[in-house]
Amino acid sequence: MKSRTFRLAPAVAAATAVLLLAGTAGAAVAAPSDESPSATGSATSQQQVDPEKEHWDKHSPYYSDEQSCRTAGKDGVDHGKWHEYQCKKVYNEEKYRYYWWLYTH
Repeated sequence: MKSRTFRLAPAVAAATAVLLLAGTAGAAVAAPSDESPSATGSATSQQQVDPEKEHWDKHSPYYSDEQSCRTAGKDGVDHGKWHEYQCKKVYNEEKYRYYWWLYTH
């Protein structure tokens, strides 16, 4: 019985090592690179820019969640009001919570 255990140990260790390496490689493939476009707000642009520094138009009112901000941005693009949009999360110090602002270009 002991000899059988000693024969299986190297095979189990090798199989575990292969699975760990495959998991690491799979995570590297699945993880987005820093150069990939962000899907968190821009309709047509390929790179996320700071809308305040790039002089984008800030629309009011603010939105309480990202989904409603994105919906409003996409509706504006669909209706030809603007070409692209971004939603930016901003902290409101007076109300102690985050809001989403819609910026358009």
